Amino acid sequence: MKKLLVILLLTFAAQLNAGYITSPYQGYEYKSYVNYSRNFMIKYPSFLTMGRGSENGDGRSFTANGGAVYVSATSSYFTTDEGSMQNRYWDDLNDRDYYITYKRPLSSNWYVVSGTKRSNNKVFYKKVYLSNGSNGTQIRTMYLEYPTSWTTTFDEVIPVMLRSFKDTN
Repeated sequence: MKKLLVILLLTFAAQLNAGYITSPYQGYEYKSYVNYSRNFMIKYPSFLTMGRGSENGDGRSFTANGGAVYVSATSSYFTTDEGSMQNRYWDDLNDRDYYITYKRPLSSNWYVVSGTKRSNNKVFYKKVYLSNGSNGTQIRTMYLEYPTSWTTTFDEVIPVMLRSFKDTN
């Protein structure tokens, strides 16, 4: 009997680590992360744990489920030396690790790509926009990566995060 219980617990733990267990998070609230040095903000669900900020202050990462869920919101100064927004969009479209199932084509200053990463079979969602603020031109990126079992949760979470991912000035 003890062996059966141990086997069941090990199986459950392995599935949890692999991301096969449906998200246990319900009834969560939203918190706000504001980056004062880069003048942007984002709301994120309370089941995510905020990581340490980068040394250059360009943003934050957030995780859940032992790192199986990863979210980041970053901003960096944009120069044409790094390529145009069109080049970045094409780079994302041609990324061999991305199997793209949705794309919101580049408008004047933003785009979205989403799908599945081939390397880990996780869902990814990436929004990139250009900001012309008082402290210079910056490129802002919201990136999410999560197991497919979390799709229902992130179908609720992503619209809130998208609406809140904006400049603060």
